[in-house]
Amino acid sequence: MSISSTTSTWAAGDYPAMARRLVPAAERAVAAAVPGPGTTVLDVGCGTGNAALAAARTGAEVTAADPTPRLLATAERRARDEGLPMAFQHADTDRVTGTYDRVLTVFGAMYAPDHAAAAAALVRHCAPGGRIVSAAWTPDGLMAAANRAIGAYLPPPPVTAQPPVRWGDEAYVRGLFAGHDVEATVEHVGFAFESPLDAADFWVRTAGHVQAERDRLEADGAWLALHHDLAAVFTEWNRAEGSGGAVHVESAYLLAVIRPVPA
Repeated sequence: MSISSTTSTWAAGDYPAMARRLVPAAERAVAAAVPGPGTTVLDVGCGTGNAALAAARTGAEVTAADPTPRLLATAERRARDEGLPMAFQHADTDRVTGTYDRVLTVFGAMYAPDHAAAAAALVRHCAPGGRIVSAAWTPDGLMAAANRAIGAYLPPPPVTAQPPVRWGDEAYVRGLFAGHDVEATVEHVGFAFESPLDAADFWVRTAGHVQAERDRLEADGAWLALHHDLAAVFTEWNRAEGSGGAVHVESAYLLAVIRPVPA
């Protein structure tokens, strides 16, 4: 089981730029985990380290794991810059070692091709009496709408692939962690842009799986059409007041706190 079946695509785009916009969601997830001095924390699919760094700032002993070397290197650099002692593992969920008082996955495990296996791995990594905190985009939110627009231009996913946004459905998450205590709330993270096309350009630039298809899309004459279709999504979801063309959108995510119950 892997967080992403093709980890190289995460490095193809400017994901760190997107990650900077997601810091509030990571900080909210860490707050729900309640780490602190004397607690051990694992951040699964840590990306550029938003949640891991926030946890380390509380004095917790943090291990950050990710299968994409470029993103993990960014997390390591950020930790060094802040002088935060952290451990790092270049690993998928099922290859991380050890158990931890707190297990975080902020827009990470949702991309695993086998959701049940990912959930089971998170439980295995959680020490008795600990908690797991998951943040995942909801299936009826902005991220899902943008992905549908993008998906029309990309090759279909493997028939065995499970939609990542299912992790954003409370009933589905309760099923994944059946037998364990689950509390869930819907939270939002905001994005501001100068215009719908500016928003679309940012989305495409930061999406590695789209950048990996750029040459084909340009050759097919579909690159600009993708941008315009995506801009239409931001126009539809825009909540900015006035008529100046600015865009403010909010994307919903499910914040789930799971307390594993011993077998």
